Amino acid sequence: MLWKEIHDELLNDVRAGHYAAGEKMPTEAELARRFNVNRHTVRRALGLLRENGFVFSKKGAGVFVTGKNATYRIGKRTRFSQNISADGVPSRQITSVETRHATRLEADKLALKASNMLHVAEGLGYLENTPIMHSVSRFPSGRCDGILAHLQTNPSKTDAFAALGIADYLRKETEVTAVTATAMMANILRCAVGAPLLRVNSVNILLDGAPIEYGTTHFIGDRMVLSVHND
Repeated sequence: MLWKEIHDELLNDVRAGHYAAGEKMPTEAELARRFNVNRHTVRRALGLLRENGFVFSKKGAGVFVTGKNATYRIGKRTRFSQNISADGVPSRQITSVETRHATRLEADKLALKASNMLHVAEGLGYLENTPIMHSVSRFPSGRCDGILAHLQTNPSKTDAFAALGIADYLRKETEVTAVTATAMMANILRCAVGAPLLRVNSVNILLDGAPIEYGTTHFIGDRMVLSVHND
């Protein structure tokens, strides 16, 4: 079948690194000219690449190469840059910060009253310049005052905690749920609407048991492996 031969050729291109992770593929029209076929044939070839997780579509932007899988280790001391195992170097970016009142759930997770304030940092995690996770971190006021200023300078939570005098902290709770990408999350993570995501809700605590962070992270399901350890 001609479309399958085109699929195999494009797959070889991806595996050979002709198109880097996160890079836009040629358009259907360009590929149709390259292989001297109609766009429907190219569309079938790209569709199989998409089904197998090698590329993803972004509405109005085109088809992009999926990044390589990475392993994220979850244990007593879970740190993004230290716990990612992959060929590339992970990086983080803080996209927004705010201080607001806690919701009932947030107050419960952080041992606060519902009327208390908390500091919120939203960000992205990257591998080979491709987003692999979106995170929302909530920190209690009082214990973590000043943390947002540190995160805006340096997105490392470990360094921000250290600047506040918190030398160590532990993971108390981790909850993993399989969900699908909404239109908003698909736009943020550059994946298809309905793509499989892993949602991780977590609570980090001080050594004395006081909560210092309640986080919600969405990992792209076909780019991440979560590995849980009881260390």
